[in-house]
Amino acid sequence: MADFENSSDLSKLLTIDPTSLSDDDAMTLAALLVDLSAEAASPVGLDRAEAVLTSLKVRDLCPAHRARWHYFTANLWRIRRDQSLTHQTWTWRSNEIDQELLALRRAVASEGFEALGLIQRAQALTNLGNVLNHIGRFVEAIEVWDRALALVPNMAMANGNRGIGLSHYAANLHDPGHNYVIAAAAHQAFRRAIDPNAIIESDGLEPALDYFAKHAQALDAYLTANPIELDLRGHSLGRGRREREYRRWCLARRLFINPLNDAGPFDIAARDVMMLPSITVVGLDEGPGPPPVIVYFNLIKQEYAAARFACWEGLTAGGVHFADRAVQVYNTLDYPSVGFAVERLKMAFRHAYSIFDKVAFCLNTYLGLGHPERQVSFRNLWFVKGKGKSLHPTFDGLANWPLRGLFWLSKDIFENDFKDVTEPDAQAIYELRNHLEHKFVSVHDMFLRAVSISPSPETAPGIFDLSFEDLAARTSRQLKLARAAIMYLTLAIHAEERRREAERPPGTRLPMSLDTWEDAWKRRD
Repeated sequence: MADFENSSDLSKLLTIDPTSLSDDDAMTLAALLVDLSAEAASPVGLDRAEAVLTSLKVRDLCPAHRARWHYFTANLWRIRRDQSLTHQTWTWRSNEIDQELLALRRAVASEGFEALGLIQRAQALTNLGNVLNHIGRFVEAIEVWDRALALVPNMAMANGNRGIGLSHYAANLHDPGHNYVIAAAAHQAFRRAIDPNAIIESDGLEPALDYFAKHAQALDAYLTANPIELDLRGHSLGRGRREREYRRWCLARRLFINPLNDAGPFDIAARDVMMLPSITVVGLDEGPGPPPVIVYFNLIKQEYAAARFACWEGLTAGGVHFADRAVQVYNTLDYPSVGFAVERLKMAFRHAYSIFDKVAFCLNTYLGLGHPERQVSFRNLWFVKGKGKSLHPTFDGLANWPLRGLFWLSKDIFENDFKDVTEPDAQAIYELRNHLEHKFVSVHDMFLRAVSISPSPETAPGIFDLSFEDLAARTSRQLKLARAAIMYLTLAIHAEERRREAERPPGTRLPMSLDTWEDAWKRRD
């Protein structure tokens, strides 16, 4: 054990040379420098912590230490953000947030993450949820907090921050029933955070616990004063066995366009009922019909539902589909995985990926950003054309939480002109999509290739080779991102409509009601 392990003397720690320390001791030094520099609000201490981490980066660290290295790096960037004189609540561009998010994702995705203790893993996941929630990606944050609570169910900070995210989520919803259920889930999370048996993982958390208690009390009063009777479980999941299996699969993975699915796998959430809010059109310049954004939303939502079903078909297919019979292909001796199931997954991936640019097109029209039709993408939507990476003035400082979430979600997408990403796997995802659209994707059986005594064959030019399991995981990831994007789109428009209404001069409103398209009308026979 290092003789400085229990030291609280920052000035002493600043003088220690990490190059003479073992990996264990150098990691301890880095952790202490980060923590004590935060307490002392010391930029000098943070600079020294960064120097120690930089010296460790080039070492051949064991997997567990490599995971800790990413975690400590994330903590350093979080503290830099907290101490920044230029960071504001509605800052849209922040290198500190970018670096913190990237480091946390690398930590939880690293090979050595499972070797860390339960509490440290839960802390890393809680911090990841916190930064996602801060930037407006609250749908994804809830799932990350739930991963932390799966490890340590009574962890105070995971429950409390989950309560914060859910309460803000509820406040952004335009459906009273949805608002009530999500607010009730937030109340439950706050109560768990302040339970006497809750695990308080570090000192100095009393202000946070007081905050949780205050919000638990406020939500209790709100829910009591605004009761809504809802049966969350007594709802049909379909007419046949396959439909019920499909809906249960979607519920378990939170894939319905429905906020209630973020509260839990309740039967009531097994339908894509989330719609756009009321939209006010000024003048009749757009014609007598509904605004284009409504048509775009219909198409986006239906394409997502088709991609989701294709993914389920690909993952649950059994036997040989009749469409595969008599489709003769060569045995290439590399244990290929071919057939209907594989192609359905590929289709699901492509359709899910395509939704992002369509969300961008929808926002370009709705917000009047002025990008030419043929030049709109999810990555370039946010910037002024011809001015490098200058943020569009529409967004600078805008207090629209879900819209900011979409901006930061776009940083998960790699493009040749936008290589600054916050998702470690972004470039590989981009390459997979590029090969699906323009080249070839070869899928193999991971188990058979792993146990084969023959060396793996070299991949031919133009082929992206991956296992069925990798394709399934990446397709599922794209579906979740697409679902989150649709949810943020709806709520971003709701926030913008509220802002416009507050600024609009009083005048006559002529409401136009739109019925929903009945399921029976979708038949083609």
